[in-house]
Amino acid sequence: MQISLLIDSPLSVLMHAMRGLDPAVRRQIAAQTKSVVEPIWKEETRARGLSRLQSRLADSARVGVTQQNVFLRAGAVGRLSSGTPVSAIAKATEFGVGANKLIDTRSRKGTPYQRRIGGAFGPSRRGGNVAYPAAKESFSRIAALWVQTAVRTIHEEIEKV
Repeated sequence: MQISLLIDSPLSVLMHAMRGLDPAVRRQIAAQTKSVVEPIWKEETRARGLSRLQSRLADSARVGVTQQNVFLRAGAVGRLSSGTPVSAIAKATEFGVGANKLIDTRSRKGTPYQRRIGGAFGPSRRGGNVAYPAAKESFSRIAALWVQTAVRTIHEEIEKV
């Protein structure tokens, strides 16, 4: 999801103001924004994790903040108890998979075979199960907090000078 800065909005004003700021102030804005946004993102994703796999996907929720973007991530870090990386099953967990889909696998002796994936990932959902609905729900709140945090930080820096 993206917000267009082509229209007159507080975000476009903020982006223009950020260009002229000292790099130390920009880093401080990014750090404070991350500390405010990350609990919101984790709370939203955890509230949507209904199965164990979805909960593991929600536990991997992270936030990245740059001068121009706030990145909401899920499914990139962590491992399941079996040792499987969460990133390997993130897409199937988020969007579901038909139970009859065949996957290629190998036996312990190395013989290749096909098996059905089963119902572990739930039915297919185009809109997602965890991260996409959480992002849709928290998107405007996070954008507003980003602007508020940046304005407050800039104001505090002006007060110091």
